[in-house]
Amino acid sequence: MAILVIQHSKISDPGLLGVSLRAHGQRVRIVRVDLGQPLPNDLDDVHGLVSLGGPQSANGNDAWNAPELELMREAHARQVPVLGICLGAQMLAKALGGEVATMAKPELGWVAVRATGIGVEDVLHAGIGWTQYVFESHGDHVSKLPEGATVVMKGEACPVQAFRVGALSYGIQYHPEWTRETILGEIDSATDAELAAVGTTKSNLRQSTAEHYPAAERNSKRVFELANLLLFPAGRQQTGLVAPGWVHH
Repeated sequence: MAILVIQHSKISDPGLLGVSLRAHGQRVRIVRVDLGQPLPNDLDDVHGLVSLGGPQSANGNDAWNAPELELMREAHARQVPVLGICLGAQMLAKALGGEVATMAKPELGWVAVRATGIGVEDVLHAGIGWTQYVFESHGDHVSKLPEGATVVMKGEACPVQAFRVGALSYGIQYHPEWTRETILGEIDSATDAELAAVGTTKSNLRQSTAEHYPAAERNSKRVFELANLLLFPAGRQQTGLVAPGWVHH
């Protein structure tokens, strides 16, 4: 069995999450839906599902959109752990009955998010402080949570920064998986219009990255360690060899 990782763009690769998964001996299958790679028809060989970020919209009509939503619904119903990040979080919310809308003003850069009362006690965020700075790059957000969902991390402009549905399905709006290099690449590729929309400059974003990234990386590694131990315990995998192409190095 393996963890299925759905990747929607070249820049939003598994990053720090991928490093953590490999360090914990996980078997990982990455599907690049943006390159036309097909999603599996079922979850028979999957013991966890991860959906990463991307420039697309959860409300879009990409060929992979409806199949991914259905796969998320099936995973949640079968209690297969799900972790959605940025676009993936929005896809998870929509798959389970929530709504996604365009923000009045996008978020690009380092944003302070705060744990809710429940979030402080959330098992996936144990040891994370009440307030943390996280890197954001999104124009859509979860405007309505699915029934039974709980907000774990909240923000000002984007109230739903992290949420869970039940014990095994999590959505995170920001990018804990992005490495310093990925963040700096995102900053370098930002257009003048994108920077003007959020009232910042590349210089300011680079300076903020130098200030906030070390603590953000520590928090990310902590969250991903707990995800490996609590969401995707390696003991759930079958023993034996994995077919070629299923392990990502």
